[in-house]
Amino acid sequence: GGDRMTRSLRARIGTELVAAGCDGWCWAHPVGEEAAGVGVGADSQTSISSMYKVHLLAAFCLAVDRGLLNPLDAVTLSADDGPVGTPGVGLFADPVTMSLRDLVRQMVVLSDSIAARVLQRRLPPGLVGEVVSLANLEDTTIVAPGTTESELPALPEDGSAASEAIRLLVSYPRVHQDPATYRSVSTPRQLCRLLDWIWTGPDLTGVSRAFARTVLGQQVWGHRIPSGFPAGGVRFHGKTGTIGPVRGEVSVVAVDEEAPIVVAVITRSAPVSYTHLTLPTS
Repeated sequence: GGDRMTRSLRARIGTELVAAGCDGWCWAHPVGEEAAGVGVGADSQTSISSMYKVHLLAAFCLAVDRGLLNPLDAVTLSADDGPVGTPGVGLFADPVTMSLRDLVRQMVVLSDSIAARVLQRRLPPGLVGEVVSLANLEDTTIVAPGTTESELPALPEDGSAASEAIRLLVSYPRVHQDPATYRSVSTPRQLCRLLDWIWTGPDLTGVSRAFARTVLGQQVWGHRIPSGFPAGGVRFHGKTGTIGPVRGEVSVVAVDEEAPIVVAVITRSAPVSYTHLTLPTS
């Protein structure tokens, strides 16, 4: 029966994680059908690293729909606007000017943390929190880029493996340059719920939903969820997140002739060498 299949699938997922030397938390469901989902540790709250940029993307879409931001407005940014040396503008020698909508594209497609920080400054106050509320992400906390140490929420104390993953990151070099990447937390189920809300929810216009789907479909990183599928006949619309040993992705996977599935996978591997740590990455 269905319960037996679910138990078998969970056991197989657990076996794969052990073989890879990881803890892991995951969830998947057909778009629009969360009740039909399956996962392991799906409600475990852990660091989502750069996947918080999907929440900023959603807030941008809300702001545009409400006439609070003009996506064609020009914005100038430089490496001085955020963590120097991070992918994207953080590597640039000179300032660059682009439209606000292409700033958002830069943030998602290349996981540009400086673009995220500049966008956060432009977003109306409280709009990211409204996304969290509208999408019913009750176990999600998004820390604004540039938040100071004194403004950060308390570290979790429940002793779970997911919480320990957050606490582990506190000691990593350079992590405090960008607290949004390691102190923004959610669960695999709620990461999937966010993409489902973008795809099917009533709060965004069709134009904004189409923009979000397009941008998420342009992500340059193909080493996570896409690596498990054939090269053809499958489309992906997602966002990766990497910080030290915590690595993940949330994505809508659309196989030709099949209903799309939204998937979130977060793993925690054995600690990596500090000398090889780059932060934040994808």
